[in-house]
This record gives sequence, C-alpha cells and structure tokens, in this order.
Amino acid sequence: MGVTIHFQGTLKNAKMVYALVDELIDISKSMNWHWDVIDEDWSKPSTAKLSKESDVTEIVGHLSLKGISINLHPDCEPLSLFFNSTGRLTNPMSILLGQDVKKRKQDDYSFVKTQFAPPEVHITIVKLLKYLKQRYMPDLNVIDEGEYWQSEDKEKLIKKIAFLNDKMAEISVILSEMAVEAIEKSCEKLAAILEERLKKML
Repeated sequence: MGVTIHFQGTLKNAKMVYALVDELIDISKSMNWHWDVIDEDWSKPSTAKLSKESDVTEIVGHLSLKGISINLHPDCEPLSLFFNSTGRLTNPMSILLGQDVKKRKQDDYSFVKTQFAPPEVHITIVKLLKYLKQRYMPDLNVIDEGEYWQSEDKEKLIKKIAFLNDKMAEISVILSEMAVEAIEKSCEKLAAILEERLKKML
C-alpha cells in the first residue's frame, strides 16, 4: 500500500542502454544521488536466485540484465531501470520467479514506491521518466498512482499521499489492537475482524 509509479517499455535500440546509463550517471552526479550499475552479459542465460543468510536476502548469480538503479532519497525506493537483451525494461523479480517475460510482458512492470518521500521526489521521477520516453523509449507506459504523470497537479499528488498516510496510520492502530486480541482468537476470526474494521474505515 502506498503511492507507487509502475512503468514498462522498450528501448528504440537495445544498444542505447549504454547512452541511457551514462546520461543517468551524469544526472545522478549533478544531483548527488547514489547509483549502482549492472552490466551483465546478455548472451548468457540467467542463473540468478535469492539467497538468504542470517537476516539478509540478496540476489546471487547472473541476471543477464544491463542498467542502473538510482537512490534519489532515503525514504524512496530505488528507481531501477534494468533491460534484457531485447532492450525491454525487466523487473529482476520476474526473472527470479521464473516468469516467461515474453509471454507475460503486459504484466511485467518495474516500479518505485514514493509514498514516504517528499512529493518533489515523486515529481522528479515522473519528469525523468517523461524525458526517457521522449529520448529512449517511445512506447514507455506509466501507471502513476499519484496521478502526477497524467495531471502534473502537485496539489492532487500531495492530497493523495496525505490520504494514504492517514489510512495506513489507521490500519496500524487496528493491527496494534488486534495483536492483543490474537492471544485468544483463531487466525480465521482475526481475519474476519480485520476485514470488518477495514470496511468501516474505508
């Protein structure tokens, strides 16, 4: 739950990934953003998998992707732009989950949650995606839960973020109260109580 930007698209030419990454590194340097680059061999099949050691889960192996991940703000998820050998934006989780991206490309969105960052971060990401659409990915499709992509209305975005923050705070209170009830109720009863309280809240 929270304001998220979902996006999918394909580079005009897969080799443009190098120019895109170089340009985003330059932008990141000028904005003091941290970035990480992936430049893996597209000719090798993916061997990536999730590995968990202690409390840390990480991706190990070969993803067969190229691209960049940018951290714009500590309260925002990284903006990840990773491409497969056809130049298509690819969410690493779809590879890890074994999805056939060619068959399910309509469902394969990359995403970045901006809910807890300042609205300006959300706006910056949207403007960056609009630029990438114009220069590199004419078919870029964006679903913006903050509606800024469509409207460029900052006030609407701020209201949407505030509304969701309020609702998440209410849910947090409900879950805290239910933690006490959990001692004496079954999972099924707790699920029914939660559903009923959420209906009243919304």
